[in-house]
Amino acid sequence: MSNIELDNDAILNFKSGDESAYTVIYNHFYPDIFSFCKYLLPTIEDARDMTAQLFILLWEKRETLDSYTNLRSFLFLNARNKCFNYLRDQKARSAIDQQINDFTVSEQRAILFSEIESELVTRIREEVEKLPDYYRNILNLSYYQGYNNQEIADMLHISEKTVRNAKSIALKTIRIIFLSRDTKIGFALSLCYFF
Repeated sequence: MSNIELDNDAILNFKSGDESAYTVIYNHFYPDIFSFCKYLLPTIEDARDMTAQLFILLWEKRETLDSYTNLRSFLFLNARNKCFNYLRDQKARSAIDQQINDFTVSEQRAILFSEIESELVTRIREEVEKLPDYYRNILNLSYYQGYNNQEIADMLHISEKTVRNAKSIALKTIRIIFLSRDTKIGFALSLCYFF
């Protein structure tokens, strides 16, 4: 997800045909839509192609989309539908219909969880971006770039204990925000995501 915040002005400018606003929206949503397509389609190339098609469609339909929720819903709904249509076109219709009908409960849950996880990751990243630079930098190095506490301490010329404390403070801040929004499910999932 882009570090550039997606505000209402960007959405309204995009709706009016502003290409720079389209770039902001593309950078914001691309990682989540690509991940979702990658989960449903057989190859990464298929997922890339499908994601590109979805963003072309988004540009074509921009005048009907005037909020963050509308943009996100449009992208995920079309991603799901177009991925299933693609799978139908790649195999004999009866075979793929049987495959879709034969989805086990666990596969259906996995698809649903993928959507929920994508939404949760988006919300967590949004909250991380609102943190002060010091805490945001440490969380990005740890959770998004994969460095351990000692490596982060070495990079920032601070102690490993300071890194642990900063991570703890940042995570508590994010948890409090989730709780204050009465999103206890999101809070529980955020614990799973970070630990």
